[in-house]
Amino acid sequence: MEKNMKISTLLATFLVALSINTAYAITEIRNTQQAEKMQLESMGVVGTTVVADTLDEAVEAIKAKAEKQGASYFRVIGAKSYDTSPYWRISAEIYK
Repeated sequence: MEKNMKISTLLATFLVALSINTAYAITEIRNTQQAEKMQLESMGVVGTTVVADTLDEAVEAIKAKAEKQGASYFRVIGAKSYDTSPYWRISAEIYK
């Protein structure tokens, strides 16, 4: 009986952890052909200006914004670093 209880508890913990990790996952796609092949529906475009040292940091910022909008996928469509400052302007098309 105790063994079954441990297995049930372990299984429940695993399922909760799995649902938490997948519930908030957002994926970057690389091009419109990929979006079309996956039959994704565009939700529009989001953009932001962020303080970031690298393009990767700017992408993480737009990823977070897309996720807040309820998107499951995003595609960066523009990114510009301002040479004399730590700012990046980045935009992405978001999909569900």
